[in-house]
Order: sequence, then C-alpha cells, then structure tokens
Amino acid sequence: MDPARQEIAFYANNQQHGLTKEEIKSFVADFANAAKNSVKAGADGVEVHSTFGFILNQFLDPASNKRTDEYGGSIENRSRFTLEVIDACIEAVGAERVGVRLSPWATYGAMSGGEDPTLLATYANILGELEKRGKAGMCLAYVHLIKPRITDPFSPEGQGVYKNGNNDFAHSIWKGPIIKSGNLALNSEVVKDMVKDARTLISYGTF
Repeated sequence: MDPARQEIAFYANNQQHGLTKEEIKSFVADFANAAKNSVKAGADGVEVHSTFGFILNQFLDPASNKRTDEYGGSIENRSRFTLEVIDACIEAVGAERVGVRLSPWATYGAMSGGEDPTLLATYANILGELEKRGKAGMCLAYVHLIKPRITDPFSPEGQGVYKNGNNDFAHSIWKGPIIKSGNLALNSEVVKDMVKDARTLISYGTF
C-alpha cells in the first residue's frame, strides 16, 4: 500500500484494509447506482475510472493486490472487480452509455507501471473481455487510455514520461472507439497520425 495514503487514512481514523467480498459487492452496486443517477440527472453516460491507483486500479495491479481469493492472484482474478463494475453499469444504463478509463503505465499511487512485465497482459485481458461483450451486443461507448507520457498526473508537464512502452496493443484487441490522452497539448505533432484511425478520439489536457 502507498505509505502516504496509509498515513492519511490513519489520521482520518479510517485505516486501510482489504475489502471483504460483501464490501466488493456493495461497491459494485454503488457504481451501478451512481451511473443510474448520473444518467437520470441528464448525463449522456458515465466513465468507469480504473486508473492512477484508485480502487479498481489497485485490484488490477499485483503491487497492491495481494489477495488469495477469486479477486487476486491470476490475471483473470485481478480483472474481476473492474469487469463486475462495468457489467453492473451496463445493466444499469446500457452499454452505449458506459466507457472505461485505464492507465497501463501509471505509477501514481504506488502502481507498477512499466516495471511489471506482466501488467500489459492484464490490460489485454480486460480489453479482450470488453471485446467479447461488444460482439455479444454490449459494446461500450469507448475505452479511454492514458498514454505513457503521463505516469503521475501531479508531475510537472513533460516529466515522468515512460519511454519504453505504448498503447498500440489495444487496437488489435478492442475494436471499438478509443479515446487517447496524455499531455497531447504539448505533443500536438503526434495527434495527426493518431486520428488517421477513424475510431480514435483525442482528449486534450495533462491527463
């Protein structure tokens, strides 16, 4: 666990602990309820946030996921929580109103990023599962991928770049729309090539 977060949790009298299965089910229901309420309030859709060391990302990453039950260990098990949340949101508001955000190279929140050679296989598994859902008539609105230019959203612009990887693998697995982001405002020269792919959308901003 991230020592800084442990300290904050300690002083807030909300100490970190491994989620129980009942708590995981409750979180899944909360995501679905939030999706339903957002659309009811007028939102076009929702984006499931599984990046930068937040709860779903913590389950994906073996650096933080030390569980020995069906939510830990194997790639399939570590992917389970994120996929359960996505499925619950699909059921709540429809697949066409659901997107998911992933950060394969992020190190913020003590995540592994490019240091773990197995981590891309985890993201490939998730994308493969989403593609299966798409072929079954439950295609998400998009997948949003953070490029390795941003490994820590709080680093100064242009710093913290991971140079030994990219997100090209996603295109051969997931056939739906892909939103790309990651300091593209400072690297506008690459955007023209990105949008040659008709299913690629660009998100400007730091991350």
